[in-house]
Amino acid sequence: MPADRLGEKILWCLHGNLQHPTVWNGVVQTLGSGNVEIRLVNLWETLDSSCWNWAQKFCCNLLAGKAQNSQHYLLGYSLGGRLGLHALLSAPELWSGAVIVSADPGLSDQIKREEGLRRDRIWANRFLTEPWDDLLAEWDDLPVFCHRPCPTPRPEADFDRQKIARAFEVYSKGRMDDLRSQITNLPIPITYVTGEADHRYRQIGTDLAAQSSNIRHINIHNAGHRVPWEQPAAFLNILTRVLDAPTHP
Repeated sequence: MPADRLGEKILWCLHGNLQHPTVWNGVVQTLGSGNVEIRLVNLWETLDSSCWNWAQKFCCNLLAGKAQNSQHYLLGYSLGGRLGLHALLSAPELWSGAVIVSADPGLSDQIKREEGLRRDRIWANRFLTEPWDDLLAEWDDLPVFCHRPCPTPRPEADFDRQKIARAFEVYSKGRMDDLRSQITNLPIPITYVTGEADHRYRQIGTDLAAQSSNIRHINIHNAGHRVPWEQPAAFLNILTRVLDAPTHP
């Protein structure tokens, strides 16, 4: 991981499941030539044994190379957002702000956690053996995606099925703590972004913002779960405003 330069502003981008870091190319093209250093994290190359272990190693590496007055921001979508929330909690002193998109803060109901883990284990086993295109079609048909097509390519050659199966197992929401109370006590400004058609996550954003003055919920018109790619202009506008906002030591 490269060392920071004195006083620079750095945005760490965490992609979702069945994605690659290249999904953030629009962010790189829009913001990369300005005063922000964009760093894309490959979650397949940094796969760990749990969300907490991943976050702790990630933050330790960042802290080791952190320069004086450098400002670190975190952008995470879905799975990357869940890992990002763990990173914010693992080292809150590291972060100047975060944009979390369509990410679950965890389930409080033990039965729902167990059901979620069972579902993820089924997906894990299927991704080891079943035809790729059939799996993606069924994945995209899940209600969470609001019956909208996936706007980013996912050729099988770009993925390692063993790693996909491992991620379903170790990062399952069934293995996550309920982070709500911890997140709402963070001193970090968090912008939680959802699409208006994504009713479940829109409600999560509303609830989190109601519990903390440091959390702002923004709901994007004509978008579902995959907000950054369904409404890229609106999303980039939000991200730019977060990065341009003054920070306080």
